[in-house]
Amino acid sequence: MHDLFWVGYQKPALMMQMLRYEVLGKERFDAAFREYIKTWAFKHPTPADFFRLMRDESGMDLDWFWRGWIYSTARLDQSVDSVATRPDGGSNIHLTNRGTMVMPAELALTFTDGSTGTVRLPVEMWNLGQAFVYRVPDKKIVRSAMVDPKRVLPDTDRSNNAWPRTGP
Repeated sequence: MHDLFWVGYQKPALMMQMLRYEVLGKERFDAAFREYIKTWAFKHPTPADFFRLMRDESGMDLDWFWRGWIYSTARLDQSVDSVATRPDGGSNIHLTNRGTMVMPAELALTFTDGSTGTVRLPVEMWNLGQAFVYRVPDKKIVRSAMVDPKRVLPDTDRSNNAWPRTGP
């Protein structure tokens, strides 16, 4: 019964929340969803009709999203593996997607000079594989890095989301 509750209710609700807030953004999602409701009111749409309309109205290819959320049992596990200092004085952040689901990533960075920053990385960073190196554009040394700092993604192992590692 618990599996049915997850698949039937919780997962679709989480999926729509991720699509609205983390992938499309509230304005783009709301406009596309309003068009979906207008187009398909009192009709019998299929999931493919929803997918197609959201793609067309948002202007974004969402095949990767539907594949992870609808057509598979994929799990998300983004990780900050390490941070290295480049010879030019900047930093490289080594990220890994340890799961089979892909999502965009948000990184919260703290630098040795005390400044902070947030970077949003697009889902396309995973196109070439499970590892990605983010090259910090400024010549700053990273003191700490955390992926998904707002804890909004359904990450299966949050113990690898921060560098340096804290605790067991």
